[in-house]
Formats: sequence, C-alpha cells, structure tokens
Amino acid sequence: MINRVGYACINEHLKPKTFRSCRLKTIKEKGIDYLKQIILHNVEFTNEILKWNLDHTILMYRVTSDLMPLVTHRDVLAMSDWRWYEDEEIAGKLKAIQILVQENRMRLSMHPDQFTVLNSNKPKVVAASIEYLEYHAKLMHAMGGHDLILHVGGVYGEKEEAKRRFVEQFHLLSAEIKMLLRLENDDKSYSISDVLEISEATGIPVVFDYHHYRCLTDGKITEDLIGKIERTWQHGMPKMHVSSGKTYEKDKSHHAYISWEDCRRVWEIYQRHDVDVMIEAKMKDRAALRFLEDLDEMNGKVNQ
Repeated sequence: MINRVGYACINEHLKPKTFRSCRLKTIKEKGIDYLKQIILHNVEFTNEILKWNLDHTILMYRVTSDLMPLVTHRDVLAMSDWRWYEDEEIAGKLKAIQILVQENRMRLSMHPDQFTVLNSNKPKVVAASIEYLEYHAKLMHAMGGHDLILHVGGVYGEKEEAKRRFVEQFHLLSAEIKMLLRLENDDKSYSISDVLEISEATGIPVVFDYHHYRCLTDGKITEDLIGKIERTWQHGMPKMHVSSGKTYEKDKSHHAYISWEDCRRVWEIYQRHDVDVMIEAKMKDRAALRFLEDLDEMNGKVNQ
C-alpha cells in the first residue's frame, strides 16, 4: 500500500513567504553573519513547512539543497573559521526539526543537483561531488533525514565503463553518505535495469521513478520488477517518485498535478506492496494534497 506521500521544497500555500538566497559577492560585502541570518531564516521556514505538512497529513518532504547557500564554496570557507555545523544557534534550530521529524514518523530527503556527478572521469569533479555530498549528509543527520537521492551521472561515450567508475568511486564515500545514498533511474541514460545492476554491486537502495521509467522504456511495470526494487531496501520503506507528463504521457516536463490515470496506475501497482511516494509536480503541496484525495477516493470505492 501507499504509505507516506510528500513533495519537494516549495510550499505553494505559504507563499509569498519563501526561502532566501544570496550571491557570493553579497556575502563578501556583508560578511558571514549576513549568511548566517539567511540560513536561520531558511531553517526556521523549513520547520514551518514541516508543521504545515503535518497538519495536512503530508509525512514526506524533500529539503532544498540551497537551505544553506554557498556554505561549501571555497571563498566562503576562506573568509573565516565559522562553520554552520559548529554554530550552536543553527544546531538548535536543526535539532527542533529532528525532534519534529522523529516524533511524527516523517521522512526527509535531499536531492543534490546535477553537478554532483560521482561517475565523472574528471577527478576534480568527483572530489567536488564528494564534498557536496558530505554537506548533504551532515545536514540530513542534523535534521533526522533519511535519503540522499542521486542519479548515476554521465555516460561519457561508454556506459559500461561509466557504471564501473560509479561503483569504484562509490567506495571513496564516507560511511555516513553510504548509509543515506539512494540511486534513481533517469529518463535519458540510465534505466531501472542499469540502476539495479549498480545497486547489486554497491548495496545502494533504488528509488523507482515511474515517469522516468515510462519515458525511457516501453516496458510494463511487472511484479518481478517491483520485487527486485524492493529487495534493494534491506532497511526502511521503499520509495518511489511519481510525476505526469505536461502535455502527453512521455513528455519529460512535469505537469502541475498528477493525472488521475497515473494515480490509479500507481495505486494498482502498490496494492500488494508497501511504498512511500514523492510527488514531483509543479504545484508541489497542492499536487500532493490532490493525490491524497484521489487515493482516498480509490480506496473508498474498493471498500464499498
């Protein structure tokens, strides 16, 4: 059955309030305390979003990777010996989120951006990717988070070599990152079969992206496939991503909401399996609420 449902980053109901960002030039002009105030605002707003989610039975949420802008940038690190993870005020705000998450069985994730490429053939890119993953892992640990979602990366003209390089460079990661890392199939290069192969070599749990699977293959979702994905999750609930094409079924651009048909398909697939569902739709929390309403209607028809 479908358990927790969530969405990514932005809360439409709480607008115009939003996260704050800044440029490197501004930090250099105004100093580290200016950056700290931005971080405090963003962490406090995340707490506000999570409380709103809890009030609306949304128990999963993707935290923005820009929660703490530029804190891994070398110029910022060189400005002073201040570090966000050593700041007591920030730590207290993050601890409040951790308590909220743990007491209410919420599930937090982060999805490092496309520049995090673990299978790159450039050592500098790999080193920068690992540093960025360290930031995410520290933040997830402080907030009580569960998942760091990653794509395999580039193909570089030779997919098999790129997959081998991912496995090899996975072993460079800290135990903390390895514990949180989840691998997602994409809609261009790495199919669910590719991701399952890498998972077998590394032990990374697989996040099944339903729309990516549809865009990249014509295959149907079978019991055998769902079983293979489930078995990658030795600990914790399997997780999947759901989105609908904006203009047609295989449109890679996301629709504002999840279509009724896609909701029905996912509901049917997971009648016999347990899963948490992350909604990837333009209307964010509004789309998650509609998805929950559609699920209630489908469950109601079955119970009539």
